[in-house]
Amino acid sequence: MSERQPVLVVDAGGTLVTRTRPGLAGRVVAAVRAAGDERPEAAVRAAVHTAPDIDACLRKFDDLPASARAGIARELTADPGDAVVLPGAEELLHTAAGLGWRLILATNAGPGTPALPSELARYIDTTAESGRYGMVKDDPRFWTRLVEEEKVDPLLAVVLGDDVLADQRAPEAAGLQTRLIGGDGGTLTGLAAELQAAGQCPDEAAGVVAGRHEHWAGRDMIVAPQLAPLVVRVTRARVRLAAGSAPGGAAVVVRRQSRPPAVVGAPGPLPALAWLHLPPDRRPYQVPAGLNALLEREGLRLDVLSPSDRRHALAMIREARSTATISERMADLVHFLKDRRKGEVI
Repeated sequence: MSERQPVLVVDAGGTLVTRTRPGLAGRVVAAVRAAGDERPEAAVRAAVHTAPDIDACLRKFDDLPASARAGIARELTADPGDAVVLPGAEELLHTAAGLGWRLILATNAGPGTPALPSELARYIDTTAESGRYGMVKDDPRFWTRLVEEEKVDPLLAVVLGDDVLADQRAPEAAGLQTRLIGGDGGTLTGLAAELQAAGQCPDEAAGVVAGRHEHWAGRDMIVAPQLAPLVVRVTRARVRLAAGSAPGGAAVVVRRQSRPPAVVGAPGPLPALAWLHLPPDRRPYQVPAGLNALLEREGLRLDVLSPSDRRHALAMIREARSTATISERMADLVHFLKDRRKGEVI
């Protein structure tokens, strides 16, 4: 369990930077084709992207003639060129970090790719790489693993990129909302302005709504796969969207057949980025007796958590469907509170 913090998961090439040389995977594809090999381009690209280093990448082409492998080796060890920062990239990362967002770089970049320039890298908290995960961003399992390993709360995460498959369809299939740069997705500078207008994440916010917009029956809607848990047992759920000091407005999360849920508001455009607030839960949030016993034994208290974090933790325990899951979630909560107490002492 981790502190609830908004997370911006951002792509590198084509989103934050461009490169002075064609991408490594494309150059390896050309070398493979020059050898007369017609294996699928996607397979070649995946071999490059998921290799942790140059030697591992070469081993994936052991079945090719020595001359072809020599051509691939030349590309892997050639001058990678430089990464050039795209307009608005530094402003976006600076703004997000200043507002308390955690920044994760998600990249398919293989060995031999130029590093992210220092003026951007200093804002990145961690990097999720295909080479380490052993799968490409086009695969929804990449995003599922990122969520699990980095302890990302999907309700508070936004994926930003430029590729429809890798940065939109795959993460949405894994339950994450997305925004593509360019076209209707806007610009990096525009997103920085949206973040600034929304302000810091309020303690009582249940999530953030910042995904791509669609139009349906003449109304604006925001695609929100991360809100599927709100409409598992119902077809719609009432919420409130607010940004900055504005009071916000009512909206509805609707379940859609064979498509991700969407947020629909009153006639007119929805805010591009807003904090999601849930109506008060009228069901009592009583602390289970078993959890009370664990907390007393460890000398821990739930009131060190914000109201929204406390409700979230108790709801996770209450909604567990088996005794084993209840025990596991109680233990996770106790472990989190103990770690938090250690941090406060330090």
